[in-house]
Amino acid sequence: MELVVDATILFTGLIGTGVTKDVIFSEAVKLYAPEYLLDEFERHKPRIKILSGLSSAEVELVLDKIKKRIKVVSKEKFDKYLLKANSLISDKEDIEYLALSISLNKMPIWSNDPHFKKQKEVKALTTEELVSKLKSLGYRFPD
Repeated sequence: MELVVDATILFTGLIGTGVTKDVIFSEAVKLYAPEYLLDEFERHKPRIKILSGLSSAEVELVLDKIKKRIKVVSKEKFDKYLLKANSLISDKEDIEYLALSISLNKMPIWSNDPHFKKQKEVKALTTEELVSKLKSLGYRFPD
């Protein structure tokens, strides 16, 4: 399943040890994100370090692993959809995720942010919904 993934999901996967991390690293999904995601990672590294309890080196290692799981797309590839995305979503920090989704034939977005559900242009899946869908397709998560 191909999905645009937002930074909050990835931060949860970095900090936690639950199903979010299992999904991020599963072969059941192929993840896409705007290059803006890398800027968000850099801005939030100190917070990630504190919340995860990881050392700086460990945070870098996990970030590198996550970056290898995500196809990062440059803004030039979806910039013609930014105005449309801006008109559809209230959280301006998430415009690029929505624009990327629209540019990728309305690929579903994986996010727990409720404002993605308020727009009707693309399907948005919470982690709970995504896990349920993957299970219905036969994917098994580790216990």
